Amino acid sequence: VPEDSPSGKALAEMKRVEPSFGVSDFLQGARGAYEMIVMGYERGDLAEIQPFLADDVYESFVDGVAAREDQGLTIEATFIGVREMELIDAKMDETTKEAELTIRFVGELTSEVRNREGEIVEGSSKEIKRQKDTWVFARVMGSDDPNWLLVSTDG
Repeated sequence: VPEDSPSGKALAEMKRVEPSFGVSDFLQGARGAYEMIVMGYERGDLAEIQPFLADDVYESFVDGVAAREDQGLTIEATFIGVREMELIDAKMDETTKEAELTIRFVGELTSEVRNREGEIVEGSSKEIKRQKDTWVFARVMGSDDPNWLLVSTDG
């Protein structure tokens, strides 16, 4: 982001409050978190990813997985990779020191949705689909907890 933009100023403030903060380190971690969270949701294995999700995001994931299970649907997915990733916004509340970074991801994966009988009702294990997501990660800068939480998803 441009240095003199509101996002650039927010990033500079994050670095001032927490000198060890680095945008490239954050983005590398966000890339790994994206794969882990997407695949945890696809597999319905939410316990593994719960520590990285804000409570309301976790609850919406629980609802989504439960709805799938109620319909007797299962998903077999393979994560191919992150094709694109862009930091599109940065904000920092100077009072609470809470920082928010908004990232746009374009991920590639294969996905098969199967019904109770095991028949494929959607997707293909041979066709790579692109999934576009805009996620917001947040944490209090300078806090002892180094983990960023996923606080918002907008696919």
